[in-house]
Amino acid sequence: MRKCLAAVALLVTFTGCGGRIPNHVTTDEYGVYAEWMKAHFSTNPPNNLYVDSRTFVFDPLSSGCANAIHGKAGVPWALIKQLHALGEAEYWLPDAYSSTRLSIPWSYRLVDGLPLISRESGPYRLVGFSRVAFDTTHSKAFFAVSDACGGLCGGGGAVYAHKQNNAWVFKSGGCDWMY
Repeated sequence: MRKCLAAVALLVTFTGCGGRIPNHVTTDEYGVYAEWMKAHFSTNPPNNLYVDSRTFVFDPLSSGCANAIHGKAGVPWALIKQLHALGEAEYWLPDAYSSTRLSIPWSYRLVDGLPLISRESGPYRLVGFSRVAFDTTHSKAFFAVSDACGGLCGGGGAVYAHKQNNAWVFKSGGCDWMY
């Protein structure tokens, strides 16, 4: 019996069991979203910023770039599998139903989908996020982001992050798109 338990413990250790993503967007996920936005917009802050009120579906196994995500970007399979396990589910951001706000230095408006913008409002950015898969220590994170710039341009991609000196560091997760 002890040998069996030891074998299971080793298997869990070496496969990087990352757990499951809960059925609601967590405070930790919200923190990663905010830190990504601070890093992404650090040199060019947006004037009219909108954030999608729901997460979008990002299944790295169905996107056709799982090998690039794992092979080139080095994202652990445990994180990839967590996002895959969510299926087609979308989740409301806490902002949509509570007083929770993204801790970013710019004002923003939460919207459900593309905002209807008048000509007077000028250019805008609409940012959307997938759910975040964390490792067991919450020191590595994997998610996707979409950044539309006023209907004129846009793109997104997978993001792989790790904590360095207690701060999130972001890099491409090996799968990007443009629209």
